[in-house]
Amino acid sequence: MIDNQHELKGLLKKRLFDGIADQIDMIGYVPNDLRRLVGDFRFNSDTIGPIPEDVEFVRQPKEASEPGAPDKDVLAEQINRYYDTAFYNDNGIMGILLDDSEYRNIGYWDDTTTTQHLASEKLQDKLLDFIPEKSGRILDVACGMGASTRRLLNHYEADKVWAINISERQLESVRKNAKGCNAQVMNAVDMKFENNFFDSILCIEAAFHFETRQKFFEESHRVLKDDGYLVLSDVLFTSKERLEQHAVFPSPQNHVETVEEYQKLLLGAGFRNIIINDVTKEVWKAHFLYTINKLHEAFYNGNINLIQLTEILWTYYYLNSITGRCLFVCAQK
Repeated sequence: MIDNQHELKGLLKKRLFDGIADQIDMIGYVPNDLRRLVGDFRFNSDTIGPIPEDVEFVRQPKEASEPGAPDKDVLAEQINRYYDTAFYNDNGIMGILLDDSEYRNIGYWDDTTTTQHLASEKLQDKLLDFIPEKSGRILDVACGMGASTRRLLNHYEADKVWAINISERQLESVRKNAKGCNAQVMNAVDMKFENNFFDSILCIEAAFHFETRQKFFEESHRVLKDDGYLVLSDVLFTSKERLEQHAVFPSPQNHVETVEEYQKLLLGAGFRNIIINDVTKEVWKAHFLYTINKLHEAFYNGNINLIQLTEILWTYYYLNSITGRCLFVCAQK
């Protein structure tokens, strides 16, 4: 057993690099086969984004004198730059995997789910099932490109639906996808709504980006009416150190280790009748296996090349290593 992390990382890199190098050497003996695998791939491109040059995806170490939490405006800007690029890049991971869907969530999968889009719709419907009476005003927090906001119009009149996001570009899509709704640039931890304004709040796979969940829960409690519902899907990471690695994540203060800690945060914000369901198997595990399968099918059919396959697979292998529990949450004011 190797305890030294640097030594272990070095051995892992050598094993992987050597193995891949051997395969490329073998393919290279038949130049046409190598060209068929590479296709017209441009080696100066970035298949996962690309991430803009002015965004530091890996967070730089802080000076000892700096406070632990990143400035919320800086964090919002970094998240915007990353996701605005990823969401609208048809040749990136999301464009390859999502089949023209404007949903950007992992989805909920059962025996009847056949596509990522259907899984994403099913996830939202599962969350809305927590709300017994779909009436009054509802807020879609971190609404993405508006697929979730548009689906709310199946239950609510447009003028009763609000959507907030930190990205104006994504809100432009929301206004097209959910005409007549109220779409505003706003941070989920600093809402500008008056007290007791909403009957329900929906938040899909975004709270792990907030600085922090606690502030979001407190703000949600403030703007909800008495007996109103907060429903959300959320992903817990495997360790707080993960939140120090990437600029699109907040500080380790947002790390939640267990369901019990999650419930404690909600109780501390004033919520009651809390339901927290562990849906890791139906959400991340099923999405992961579907995605890996689809990637290999795309490669087999010649729609992506070896480099794209390898890079996207390793992105998913990495995501799998940091993804802990996936939760469905309902709490009442």
